[in-house]
Amino acid sequence: MHRSWGRTVAHAPADEADATRVARVEWVDAAKAIAIIMVVFLHTVFNHAGSGATGHWGPFVGLLDAFRLPLFFFTAGLFAGKVLRRPLAVLLRERISHLTWIYVIWSIVAVIAVLYLPLTGATDRPPALALLLIPVLPTPATWFIWALIVHFVLAWFAVRVPPAIGLGVATVVSLAFASGLLTTGTLEIDKTLYHLVFFLLAVQISAWVRPAVASTGIWWAVAAVVGFGAGAAVVAKFSLLDIVGVRLVLGLLAVAAGCLVARQISALRGFAWVSALGRNTLPVYLLHWYVLLLVYAVVNTVFPRGAGVFTDVLAPVMTALTIAGCLLVHRLTRAVPGLYARPAWLIRALRPAPPV
Repeated sequence: MHRSWGRTVAHAPADEADATRVARVEWVDAAKAIAIIMVVFLHTVFNHAGSGATGHWGPFVGLLDAFRLPLFFFTAGLFAGKVLRRPLAVLLRERISHLTWIYVIWSIVAVIAVLYLPLTGATDRPPALALLLIPVLPTPATWFIWALIVHFVLAWFAVRVPPAIGLGVATVVSLAFASGLLTTGTLEIDKTLYHLVFFLLAVQISAWVRPAVASTGIWWAVAAVVGFGAGAAVVAKFSLLDIVGVRLVLGLLAVAAGCLVARQISALRGFAWVSALGRNTLPVYLLHWYVLLLVYAVVNTVFPRGAGVFTDVLAPVMTALTIAGCLLVHRLTRAVPGLYARPAWLIRALRPAPPV
């Protein structure tokens, strides 16, 4: 186990399918857990919006959305630097092939599932067309994986130019797509381009930010949360979210708050489950749409006329049930070859031939 910053534990990385062992940093996993909890929570509220049961969560959806994805993409980039600085063939073999396999398999699942299930996270394109367009038009249910593929490839080129240039270009792109000045016409691609700056920022400052966060105390976390809260309050009060630069600044505040809070959570006795969840974000992301449908069916059976006084607590409870359900399904299905990682035959096929 190589040296890392903060409390570490040896694990095979969730986003790798090879045999490499790395040291995982507990606070980074905790930050990923915070992000995936927000992802599931907001998708729960989105579905609530369709059923008229949002409670008082509806007005906060936009602000929470500005928090979860910047944090998710930032944490995804924190340990990407090593593979990005290796030859392109190595990146394609060790990282891109894994992400591509997962993306294609689960995109096919989503396209087929929408024929039989009322999935919010599915594409509205005809199934045959959606399958053909998977490489260039991501489905809403799997777009995050597609975005990671794009980010890794673009970051491979970005780390080969001065950091100021790479980050400068990514920032301009982010500002343009976040404010709607530019659009591809596809929301998932727009979000991919907007969030590139967070991934690339993590790659460039990882060596500094990991020890910096590891050395902080609780008051740094409090200050960061207050900073994000104050910024979010001003943005909400004056409806500033779509003003050029506002979403980016709010995203940076979210990254700081998420990382610093995660550092404190990871050090608390009894909260090891948070980091454990962060090590299993991939199956939760892939499965949550389907588990959430089951949770909704149960809730609609229990509360056929609405939840009444329980409406405001319904979304958090459903989020917890959905995540628990995802982890259970993953435990029952993780031995299925190719479901959550590249199959062995593909790993063997991509292995470079030994030198003659």
